[in-house]
Amino acid sequence: MPRQLHHPCEELLQQWQVRREVANFYMTTLLRLSPDAPGALRRRQELSEKIFVARLSLKHADDQLQSCYLEYDL
Repeated sequence: MPRQLHHPCEELLQQWQVRREVANFYMTTLLRLSPDAPGALRRRQELSEKIFVARLSLKHADDQLQSCYLEYDL
């Protein structure tokens, strides 16, 4: 059975896409949060922290992906 060839950066690209979706989800949730909702201030702070962590994770994935592209001259 022949082994299927994959793009060398495919896994990193998938990780980047997942992290981007997570960051977008938290941002969308924050934007939709009603200021009048019970606990809105606490929830806003929690979401802001999650967005910060998600963006750091996305930046890390982006750096790895760019390095892979440079390594394989893509």
